[in-house]
Amino acid sequence: MKKILIAALMVANAASAMAGDSDALKAILKAKDYTEAKSLVTSSLGSLANSEEKAKAYNHLVDLAMDKVGAVLGVMSSNAMAEQTGSGKVEAYDTLGFYQSMLNAVIDAAECDKYDNMPNEKGKVKVKFHKPNSDRLWNMRAHLINGGIFFQEKGDLAKAYKFLSTYVDSNQYPLFSEQNTAGDENLTNMAYYAAVFAYQNQDMANVEKYCDIAMKDPEKSSDAMSLKMAALQSNLHTKADSLAFAEKLEGIYANDPNNEVVFGMLITTYSNLGENAKMESLFDRKLATDPNNFTVWAVRGQNAMIAQNLEEAITDFKKALATQPNNAQVRTYLGACLLDRAAQAEDRAAGRTGRVSPQAMEQIRPIFEEARENLEMAKQLDPNREQANWAYPLYRCYYSLYGEDDARTKAAEADTH
Repeated sequence: MKKILIAALMVANAASAMAGDSDALKAILKAKDYTEAKSLVTSSLGSLANSEEKAKAYNHLVDLAMDKVGAVLGVMSSNAMAEQTGSGKVEAYDTLGFYQSMLNAVIDAAECDKYDNMPNEKGKVKVKFHKPNSDRLWNMRAHLINGGIFFQEKGDLAKAYKFLSTYVDSNQYPLFSEQNTAGDENLTNMAYYAAVFAYQNQDMANVEKYCDIAMKDPEKSSDAMSLKMAALQSNLHTKADSLAFAEKLEGIYANDPNNEVVFGMLITTYSNLGENAKMESLFDRKLATDPNNFTVWAVRGQNAMIAQNLEEAITDFKKALATQPNNAQVRTYLGACLLDRAAQAEDRAAGRTGRVSPQAMEQIRPIFEEARENLEMAKQLDPNREQANWAYPLYRCYYSLYGEDDARTKAAEADTH
């Protein structure tokens, strides 16, 4: 009896070893059309016997997609030769189908690779499709870039994003682990445009993802960071959102303290939230490493000016101008603060009598003159008043220094009206 049981087991094992493909896999492998095969894989994936069969199924999809790619490339090559030699017939080809097949091949190959690397029933991994698919697709995936451009020109930004994001994502596919992924010169550029398309599609989560990749390129870093900030800001609806945004900015800034885009965004965020203490702390940290930072002194000066702390504002604006002497806006602010300082001194000197003594005016006049000099310099830097409105304070300076008639003449010459 024992011998019979052993024999039965041996027959069963032999039958198992000789078992062929499942009916579901046979149906998939018989399909010669990609759409039909894809539908079968999707509907019968759970019916496939094991990971080996699933890998075979997805590899069949890759083969079908690449048959289409190869056929179109053949036509393109023949057309190029015909145009070059002036002989032969130029044939039409399915551009949209070509790009879609290239996308399908890369995506399906990644799925094939996932199952190809899974252990079988005995716990062993027998990789069959990894290297052939990696080798035939690594360089061909550059057509995904062309596909992205094609759909962008067609105005289909959702598909344009799909092609470029897949190109970027595939750089990190295990399928291409043996390829020179570090030498992918198009990666950061395509990541930036994937982020742009994601932004236009209102897919803000992926804007941040692809901006982070694009920022690894020094030439794209600033634009990518600005785009990332715009995406993050688009989700600010409550004060809690803004506080969380500020916290995120602080984390980014801690890792990149020289990033002026993030620094400026932090200032704006803290200002809008009324978090003056946090903003001053930020300024102190910045000045510790960059004591002449223009932005710090300009914003501190503006805050002091709004609070009517004129002496502090004047000091801060002068420190800012020491770094950027041709900034018309700060020149205007400084001139206006000097003008107010002189006017206040004049009011104090007049007292109850309403008259300013010549001796007092001799002390005050240089302040008016300094205000005039800064405002006239602002006028030279920004004659069309595109950055700052220097006209009114400059007229007031002329009025205080030269009287009403001469002020009108000088104002007309300066075009301050």
